[in-house]
Amino acid sequence: MFLRQYWYVACASSQLGAAPRAVRVLDQDIVVFREGGGRPRALVDRCCHRGVRLSLGRVTGGSLACGYHGWRFGGGGECVHIPSLARGRRIPERCGVPSFPCAEQDGYVWVWLGGDGDGAPPAAPRIDGFAAHRWDQGSVELGCASLRGLENNLDWCHPVFAHPWTHGQFYIALLRGLREQLLEMRPTADGMTLRGPVRGDGAASDQRSSQTLLSFKLPDRVEVRSLGGPSRRIVLHFVPTAPHRCRMEWLVARALPFGARVRFRQEEPAILRQDRLLLESAEQAAAGQGELREHHVEADAPTLMLRRIVAWAAQGEWEKKRASLPERRVVRVTS
Repeated sequence: MFLRQYWYVACASSQLGAAPRAVRVLDQDIVVFREGGGRPRALVDRCCHRGVRLSLGRVTGGSLACGYHGWRFGGGGECVHIPSLARGRRIPERCGVPSFPCAEQDGYVWVWLGGDGDGAPPAAPRIDGFAAHRWDQGSVELGCASLRGLENNLDWCHPVFAHPWTHGQFYIALLRGLREQLLEMRPTADGMTLRGPVRGDGAASDQRSSQTLLSFKLPDRVEVRSLGGPSRRIVLHFVPTAPHRCRMEWLVARALPFGARVRFRQEEPAILRQDRLLLESAEQAAAGQGELREHHVEADAPTLMLRRIVAWAAQGEWEKKRASLPERRVVRVTS
C-alpha cells in the first residue's frame, strides 16, 4: 500500500557529499549524487551494463561513473561515456538508467517516485518555519511499517508508559497522576490534526502552556508543536522502505538559536529508541500471528482516523472521502 504520488526524503542534505549515496525509498533502490554545480540527482541504483550498483562508483566530471567498467551517466540517466569503446564507436541507443525527479530544500534531498503521471510533479514539500529554528537531525532504521510509526506519534496516551524519564508527559503524570482530558481531532486538506487539552467548547484548557498540536501530513510526516510556553518543534518523516520496514528521518528544534542551521547526529536519541523497540515488537507480533486482532477504546480514535486517511489515499479517494469525516471530533482520554 505504498503512496507513490508524493515526495519522500532520500537523505539529509548534509549526508550527500562528493560521493554517491545509496538509499531505499518505497520498494526502489536509488542512488543520489551531486552533479556539476552541486545539484542533487537520483537514478535507479543499477548500471545498465552488468547490473552493478552505481552507488559503488564515483562522481567524475559531474556524472556518475560505475565502479565496474567506468560507464558514466548524467543526471537524467543517459549514458554519456563508455571507456572501452574504440575511437569512432557510438554509445548504443537507449543506453541509460531510469531517473527520478529530485529536489533539495529545508535540510533534505527529496525524491519523487510517482512516475510520469500527468507531467511534472508538484513542488517539493516545505517544512513551515524551517528557517526560524536551529535543528538537530538524524536518521534511524525501523523494523516496522511506516504506518505503525505514524500511528505511534498520534497516540496521545502512550508517552506516560513508553517514555520513562525522557518525555514531559511522564514527568507530569509522575507528579500529579493521570487526569482526564479532552482532545480535538480535525481533518485537513492533506491529513489531520490532534490538539489538546481543550475544553468542551473547543477552546484551549486553562493550562495553555501545556497544550500540544500533533499533525499528520500525507504521505509520511508527523509534527509536534507546543502552542504555549517554551517553543517545541519536532518533525518526523517515516519513509517506507519495504512493507514492514521504514526509515525515520527526524528533526528536533534546539532550545538555543546558536550554531549551524542543521546539526546531524549519528547517535539514536533515547526517546526514539524507546519507541523503536516497542514498534518493532508490535510488528513482529503481527507478522507471527497474521491478522492480529486489536481491541480499541476511545483513546485510539486518532490512530484509527489516520489509518482511514492513508487507506483512502492509497485508493486515490482521499479528496472524495474527506468530506465524509466530521469537521471536529472531541475525544475523552485519561493521560
